[in-house]
Amino acid sequence: MDDRLDPVTRASDQEREKALARERDRKDLREWLAEWRYWLGGGVIMSAVWGVQCLRKDELGFYWPVTPLGIWAAVLVAIAVWPRSGGGDGEG
Repeated sequence: MDDRLDPVTRASDQEREKALARERDRKDLREWLAEWRYWLGGGVIMSAVWGVQCLRKDELGFYWPVTPLGIWAAVLVAIAVWPRSGGGDGEG
């Protein structure tokens, strides 16, 4: 039995792999954008807590949500630029 694949089979396998990679990239992008929506929601909630604290003290205090939001944003940006590991396709 010949171990080589005919060119048509090889081309269809390559196209299938490309389609799977595109779908994986779309899924990753959707998940990353969802994380940014969670970040925004967290920012709204933390800002509301900060605002209530300021109203109760009757003065503007340090905007403490900047620290957790900054760290969270840095992690999300790092996820975007960090090379992907494990896809099995030899990339990243």
